[in-house]
Amino acid sequence: MKKFTFLSLMLTCWLPFLSANAQPISLKSFPGGITEIINLNGKILFSANDGVNGFELWKSDGTAAGTVLVKDINPGAGSSSPVRMIVVNGVLYFAASNGTAGVELWKSDGTTAGTVMVKDIRAGALDSTPAWMTDVNGTLYFRANNGINGSEVWKSNGTEAGTVLVKDINYGIGEANPQYLTNVNGTLFFKANNGSSGLELWKSDGTFNGTVMVKDINPGPNESSISYLANMNGTLYFVAWQSSTGNEVWKSDGTAAGTVMVKDIYPGPSPSEAYGFTNLNGTTYFKAYDFNCSSELWKSDGTTAGTVMVKDIFPGSEQGGSPGGLTVMNNQLFFAAYYPNLSRELWKSDGTAIGTKLVKDISPGLDASEPTNLTEMNGVLYMNAKTAATGFELWKSDGTEAGTLPVGEINPGPADASPFELTPINGVLYFAATGSNGQKQLFRLNPCVNPPAPNLGANGQNKVTVTQNSAPVVLSASNCNGQLNWSGPGGPNNNTGTGNITVPTSFTGTYVYSATCLVNACLSPAASATVVVQPVVNNPNPGGNPGSVTGNFEGYLDKVECGTIRGWVWDKDKPNTVMKLEFFANGNSIGTIDANIFRQDLKDQGKGNGEHAYSFPTPASIKNGQTYSISAKVYNSTYVLKWAPKTLTCPSGSRLATESAESQKPLEVTVLGNPIQNNQVEVNVRGAEGGPLRFLLTDLQGRPLAERHIEQATATEHQRFSVNNTTSGILLLRVSNLRESQTIKLLKTN
Repeated sequence: MKKFTFLSLMLTCWLPFLSANAQPISLKSFPGGITEIINLNGKILFSANDGVNGFELWKSDGTAAGTVLVKDINPGAGSSSPVRMIVVNGVLYFAASNGTAGVELWKSDGTTAGTVMVKDIRAGALDSTPAWMTDVNGTLYFRANNGINGSEVWKSNGTEAGTVLVKDINYGIGEANPQYLTNVNGTLFFKANNGSSGLELWKSDGTFNGTVMVKDINPGPNESSISYLANMNGTLYFVAWQSSTGNEVWKSDGTAAGTVMVKDIYPGPSPSEAYGFTNLNGTTYFKAYDFNCSSELWKSDGTTAGTVMVKDIFPGSEQGGSPGGLTVMNNQLFFAAYYPNLSRELWKSDGTAIGTKLVKDISPGLDASEPTNLTEMNGVLYMNAKTAATGFELWKSDGTEAGTLPVGEINPGPADASPFELTPINGVLYFAATGSNGQKQLFRLNPCVNPPAPNLGANGQNKVTVTQNSAPVVLSASNCNGQLNWSGPGGPNNNTGTGNITVPTSFTGTYVYSATCLVNACLSPAASATVVVQPVVNNPNPGGNPGSVTGNFEGYLDKVECGTIRGWVWDKDKPNTVMKLEFFANGNSIGTIDANIFRQDLKDQGKGNGEHAYSFPTPASIKNGQTYSISAKVYNSTYVLKWAPKTLTCPSGSRLATESAESQKPLEVTVLGNPIQNNQVEVNVRGAEGGPLRFLLTDLQGRPLAERHIEQATATEHQRFSVNNTTSGILLLRVSNLRESQTIKLLKTN
């Protein structure tokens, strides 16, 4: 719910203070773009296209003059396209092409002379395509194809003679296709195919005899779909598939006996879709999907009993919180997640349900800030986040709401800067972003040492609730040794370091004030205080005979708008019984309604027959410009719906909100060709415009073949999925948004 202020004449009092923070400095524009940025011995090396030399290797010492081309590997306008950069023993390794030798393994010490091809692994113009670069105790391991042995595991000490095939796992020209190369305590783990067991878990100590399959998890020629290998405090965690469990979380100590499933999170053949393994203080955190709570934050100590959901962030949702970008800072886990107002915002967790909370609603209301590229530097979290006014820009957070604020506007106005490749080096943050000229630029940020936020409140309280025409509320600010700046409905007011501001109570509403402290050109986090002025109301005993109705109720007050009040409720012990609800404004009964609207998502979640939603027309009696506290109960019971109360302020005569449930269109899913044509599944989806959309393609056993998440669907969202490597038979395509889901059977005949 957005905050309301006094009269419109007071809304002009907000002051911008962004210029007081240390601002990112542009070092150079690259019209052709920037890809990877990496730290090499205190300097940054990166791949960029200056519009003259194509994509080549560059470096920077943090100055404009020191941002220079390292070497034009593919001379002229052609691109060598350096990719998959990794530093091993102080040397940068990467894949690139000089225009004659194909894509091969290169290295650089940051000088022109020291930037050379390590070895032409696939002689001539064909590519060996080094990939999955991994450092194991100072030796580079990677995947490559020499044209003789197929795609296999290689290693290199940086010399041509020392760049060798480790083992021809799939003998001859067969493809072992090693992937997810991961170092765990000096052992290289990866998935590979020996030609008879499918893609399974392997390990290597760098020798021929020491390169062996760990376990054939799905015995026989069919693979176990291993993915997302990660070193979690000395133990290998990964995702693997078996027909009885689907894709679930596994772990391995490098032995067959010690390679076991941690837990069948989504019991049966359905996959839990685990992703994003992240270690915090010896505990593994990740996203996973189960039947009851959808996609939420989980943690594991490696035991079945110790593998549990941390918190159901978005209860009752088809997609759940869907945490992503898990990043550790100051002994806490930070991530982006959806929550009940449908926005995707910044969250943090200490591993407990109560300690898993929203950091800040950066873009209030239904708009989402969608934080990405979360990066920790010196105890501060930096990220790419958006608001409607600024677009995607660089933000930072100390883990508090007041300390989560924009660093600056790199690309002024609503246009996106979209900072990416955030790379900390010695307390300086380097990154790429779109500048005001519309071109990708290399930026440097030397952060301020920010002073603490001022103390702000009334009698030590930062939220005060009073009734209309009561005594004015006096807010005071202190703890600022520089310039104090107020903003809010009555500000700017005072800038002397301490001060008071008086909030009258003649108008009802919610009034938010903030104060910042400016010291040596560095701006503190904002302190905020809220004053809620409520109408004077009578509170008779509503609800008929409270307590006479009992049951095992579950229900939510989802939306409170000037058009309708919406949500759902059911009795778990009477799953197909329609519940009657009573609604209240400031404790006064405003009407009743039966919760008898069908919702497919409720039925899919096992909520009886799914006929448990409600849509209560907001009465005209509370559309008078005043602020009300709205709640709901099961009629004649003591059960109050969750997420209540919610505040509501409607101007006189207001109409139904444009985003009401009545105006939302159902999903229309159209498959273009069924049976499937040309090994391509093409689908059009209508009714999801502007919202998130999820596609999951599986076989009949629930094994995922393709998955795709769309953050903002178009009016007619068109998607295409390849099934070229899938055997013929029945496939299942599941399409879902926040309101409903549909599953369509597809037939592949060849």
